Amino acid sequence: MLIHIISKFKLKYKQMCMFFFVFYDDEVYMNTEVSKNSAFASRLTKAFRESQFKTQKELADSVKITPQYLIKILKGTAVSLPAADIVSNLASVLGVSVQWLTFGEGPMKIQTIIPADAGDNVKEGYIQIPEYEVKFGAGAAEEPTYDEIEDAVPAIYRRSFFTSRGIDPKNCRRFHVVGDSMEPLIRSGDCITVDCTLKDNIENNQIYAIIYGHSLMVKRLIKTFKNLIIHSENPVYPEEILTLEEAAEQIIIVGKVIERSGSI
Repeated sequence: MLIHIISKFKLKYKQMCMFFFVFYDDEVYMNTEVSKNSAFASRLTKAFRESQFKTQKELADSVKITPQYLIKILKGTAVSLPAADIVSNLASVLGVSVQWLTFGEGPMKIQTIIPADAGDNVKEGYIQIPEYEVKFGAGAAEEPTYDEIEDAVPAIYRRSFFTSRGIDPKNCRRFHVVGDSMEPLIRSGDCITVDCTLKDNIENNQIYAIIYGHSLMVKRLIKTFKNLIIHSENPVYPEEILTLEEAAEQIIIVGKVIERSGSI
């Protein structure tokens, strides 16, 4: 009888210990996740406050998430860290390093463009991208030409900026932006760098320099099963919707926007 009681006690004690350790492990996991979320929220808040975005809604709209979800991320109350594509988009529009935003490692901002004066020699490992203007032919279907602006100071980039993206810098051009249709992501007076490599298809939901209606525009292109949506980040400007056939006839793709720079 005594042996039976002791055996039952040992079994009960073992079960209690197992429950305790499982509970403890879950608590450690939860605390770790809360800590990660809090640290990420702190870095995101810092990047947001130093960015060109005036409201949380502007930032949320630019990365295609709801303002409610962004608030949870900023407060650190989201169930988990955002998906990798959302983090990448946040880092891109805020102009910060993905590594820094995700893990807090490395510099907050990676210097892509190196300040330089006209006539400066380009060091090894760097490359110049000149600024161009677009000139249109007389015919509606005539391809435009690109002329380098002689008195504009070229931007100097790290060559790794292009190689890491699989882009040939020889195919890149810089353009001056005029107009507020893409604010707050791209502001009037900014310069954009465009990869003008000829491609058969566009990447969905990306920003492109296009020629439409005999004008050079910067727009987000959203492709559906039957249509192409020409989207402006500034909600004041309505979307334009073309059938894929109309888009093929009326739009010339200059290239994908891969970088922007400008004053605060």
